[in-house]
Amino acid sequence: MLFHLLNLAGSNPIADAFMIAVTTLGAAYLLAIVAVPLWWRGHREAAFDLLVLLGTTVVVTEAIKFAVGRPRPCDVLTAVRNLAGYGCDAEFDPSFPSGHASRAFAVAAFIELRFRWRAGSASFAFAFLVGLSRIYLGVHWPSDVLAGAVLGVALAIAIEGMSRRADRYRRLRSWILSKIPHRRPASP
Repeated sequence: MLFHLLNLAGSNPIADAFMIAVTTLGAAYLLAIVAVPLWWRGHREAAFDLLVLLGTTVVVTEAIKFAVGRPRPCDVLTAVRNLAGYGCDAEFDPSFPSGHASRAFAVAAFIELRFRWRAGSASFAFAFLVGLSRIYLGVHWPSDVLAGAVLGVALAIAIEGMSRRADRYRRLRSWILSKIPHRRPASP
């Protein structure tokens, strides 16, 4: 079973620390911090769209989780390795799909779609590690992570399409952004 091959929490203290760091960086509030440098560099619309994407991803993912109600592996299997504070004791919602994976892949896809930066590849590598960390820590099945990845990418494509083609959304975004003070980026 793929889950047991990847669920290695507690088997190596260095890998444990790395996976805890990756899973922590994959939290919604830390991913939202990506919007700050975008805002400061004058990419106000991108920062706004990224926050809309993250909010949408959290709401949609949680709705699916509670509609499906799939238990986490650490709740139903006896031989699951996990670490105190990072296992099922730290999770309050069902397993499917992985929220960490959906958010990380949504941000990676957004960066790739909006900017086509080399950072897009690095973002996808990071998103992959976030998903892997959730299995490593015993709180998600591989299919939870895969579904979260697909959901995150799909939502990024939808928000990116809406930000380019939906006049009502663009007007609302412009109105909200006009109410928020900002500094102009320095001209070269």
